Amino acid sequence: MRKILFMFFLLVAVAPAIIAQATYKGKVTDKKSGQPLSGATVSLKGTTNAVATDANGEFILITEKSGTHTLVASYIGYADLSVTGDATYIRFELSESTGMGDEVVVTASRRPQKITEAPASVSVITAKDFEQSASFNIGELASKIQGVEFVRTGVNGVGFNARGFNNAFNAKVLLMTDGRNSMMAGGSGLAAGIMNTIIKEDVERLEVVLGPSSALYGPNAHNGIANTITKDPRKHQGTTVVLGGGTQEVFSGRFRQATKINNKWAYKITGEYTAGLDFAFQDSIYAGGSVYGPAVAIPEKNDRRFRHVRGEGHLYYSVTPKSDIIVSYGGSTNRFLSVNNVGRNQIVDWKFSYLQARYVSPRFFAQIYNTWTNVGNSYGIPGYTRDFWNRTHSTITDPTNPLFPAVGRLFPDEAEAFALRLGNRFKEESKRLNAEAQYNYEFEKIGLQLVAGLNYQKDNPNTFGTSLADATQKIEVSQFGGALQLEQKLPAGFKLYAAARVDNHSVFGNLFAPKMGLVKSVPGGAFRVTYGRANAAPIILFQSASVFGLVFGNGDGVRYVPNGAQLSSVSVTEKLKVEEIGTWEIGYKGKIGKKLYVDVNGYYGNSTNFLSPAITVGGRALSVGNIPIPTAGLLLPGAVNAQTGVLSGAAFSTYFNYGEVSSYGVDLGINYFFSDMVSLAVKYSWFGSDITKDNIKNDANRDGFVSAEEKSLNAPKNRIAGTLSFSNLAKGKMFVNLSARWVQEHDFYSGSQMGTAAGKGMRGMVYGGINPLNNQPRFYAKNFNWGALGGFTTIDISAGYRFNSMFSLGAGVSNLFDVEMREFVGSPSIGRLISAELKVHIPNGSKK
Repeated sequence: MRKILFMFFLLVAVAPAIIAQATYKGKVTDKKSGQPLSGATVSLKGTTNAVATDANGEFILITEKSGTHTLVASYIGYADLSVTGDATYIRFELSESTGMGDEVVVTASRRPQKITEAPASVSVITAKDFEQSASFNIGELASKIQGVEFVRTGVNGVGFNARGFNNAFNAKVLLMTDGRNSMMAGGSGLAAGIMNTIIKEDVERLEVVLGPSSALYGPNAHNGIANTITKDPRKHQGTTVVLGGGTQEVFSGRFRQATKINNKWAYKITGEYTAGLDFAFQDSIYAGGSVYGPAVAIPEKNDRRFRHVRGEGHLYYSVTPKSDIIVSYGGSTNRFLSVNNVGRNQIVDWKFSYLQARYVSPRFFAQIYNTWTNVGNSYGIPGYTRDFWNRTHSTITDPTNPLFPAVGRLFPDEAEAFALRLGNRFKEESKRLNAEAQYNYEFEKIGLQLVAGLNYQKDNPNTFGTSLADATQKIEVSQFGGALQLEQKLPAGFKLYAAARVDNHSVFGNLFAPKMGLVKSVPGGAFRVTYGRANAAPIILFQSASVFGLVFGNGDGVRYVPNGAQLSSVSVTEKLKVEEIGTWEIGYKGKIGKKLYVDVNGYYGNSTNFLSPAITVGGRALSVGNIPIPTAGLLLPGAVNAQTGVLSGAAFSTYFNYGEVSSYGVDLGINYFFSDMVSLAVKYSWFGSDITKDNIKNDANRDGFVSAEEKSLNAPKNRIAGTLSFSNLAKGKMFVNLSARWVQEHDFYSGSQMGTAAGKGMRGMVYGGINPLNNQPRFYAKNFNWGALGGFTTIDISAGYRFNSMFSLGAGVSNLFDVEMREFVGSPSIGRLISAELKVHIPNGSKK
């Protein structure tokens, strides 16, 4: 009897749940071809309940409650399709999507919104774009983004900038991944770039927001944001394996495995091994002189082989159907050649890693994460090459000579060990802690949307004195800030945006950044007018650098003896301030008719205390702030005249604030859809600035003369890119993309690096006017000048074929006609690159 009663009460308890459950079955197909779409996602709208279709495009989704539901089917390259009802079998027929104007972005306002309604210039690279790229390097697609200055420094080295004034240590664009700061921890504060831990197959989209964004993202987001958003393992399930290769001995193997275990738990893991050989480039290193024999220019000693090993693991737990806790870890180990302000670095076993925990819900978001940088055995090539040459060519060969230990001739293996000592070889074990909380709420009755957030960041760089002046005095920088954004709906389709942020920076004090915008929705698109002010706090490297005895930080001023003066005459550079950038923008984004999509944006910005690239100073550096610099460690210490005691020939580089710099430009994007199969995309940008004027306010190093180095845009004035796309070929199985890019020729200066049309083919020299201390002409010596950058037109082509729901093949050729393509100082001419990839995708639960 007890057993019967127990079974009765158990049935009563579980019956509502059993009755409440609803099971949906169905199939997802291509509307045009009727082919099943394997790996498509079918989700219950507004929840994390989602399943992937099997090899036949079929699915089974179980809900916790019966009744009427809305199911959404999505697939890479197709428009989402929603069906509302209580039918138990649903057939989704998806149409390929252009995506123009329909994308939902989150970066511009830190909440989901239609891209045309965002109060900023936003561009999106979708998963489909990544699918149609045959390269392992996700950064290559930045060349297609409107308003972005894309540069390629090698087979694997790519980067991008926005709105001019580029340099080898550029931190003007904040890189993020899933809302996480993806800049390097520690001394450089630069973008992780090719050392990031994500793989191409796990990217859902890349959102790029141009213009000042400090009001929402703090004093590290002054020229733009690039936020990479990865795939949710519940919506993108299955196992993907990719094998690729190409010219320059490139091989790439990648995998992604994502599984939804049940309605509570899901996970994904990714991994990549990529290796190859970079293009040949032999920069001139200046060695010899004194006891080392004649002064000579010699080629750098480098290893052109590169290798990247990266991986991530993510665990998802659904607290409720609408809220998640996500724990992620990723790491990479890297070897490649990297450009810096002095020459190039040999990156050897450089490690980048992070550990992140997030809570995500419709109204509340919180995260905490640590980021680590360990530079491994990386070293600077110029000093390494110079020291190896000098110690193997010294004229002092007698071991009994008292000078022999310091400058005597060594055997090659001994010279190698000497050349790789600390100073040439880096040492760094740095970390950064970030924490964030954000809340958003919509007051529907009055049409008001609120977003509020708090951020904390603490940097703990530790370079052991090898690249920062921190051998005897550790550096710690913290930032704490809060932001508030209001979005108010107004009559006649207007929306008003207003945001403000206050930060406390441990070095630079309190910072305030406002932003406001007005957006007017019209059929198919929207017009916008915005104003934003950003704070560009100098990165730690700019404040405290001590690199190769040549580049020094100017956070607390650099004490130095000017050329033409006696050693007792000491000057101090004016220490750095926070750059303040105010920018007005006006733009339109939307459809004109059924076939034309236009995105146009014009901007005018004014910067006070403009942060310069590394600028040369004629003189002998004595200290970074109060930290002494040994004269023996200087690369260009100069010489003192024995009779007059006057210094000459000394030089170092540091960073300065200009008084005021204005910049302006126009970015125009046009997409025209001839048919469902053929489309054309054209992107054009023009950039200008008053920094080019011969105005004494542009005298950054305060030597009384405005040199060409101080008034360089470091960017092309004009550039244009276009892509002609053919899709849905061969019954929807094939695509072909043909792209062209033109970059106007331009001069470029970055520390000891320079590339100019006038000085091509000789050692770089910058004229610095007449030195008032001795009435002699002043010249600042640079590295070898290979000529101006840009001035080329390149053609790329890519194609792909999907054999069935599991197998696809892609191939591409970059720089099809092998033209001379130099995009950055210290970088080789980029030749033709051919790549191909075979991809296998097995959806979870696929039928055999």
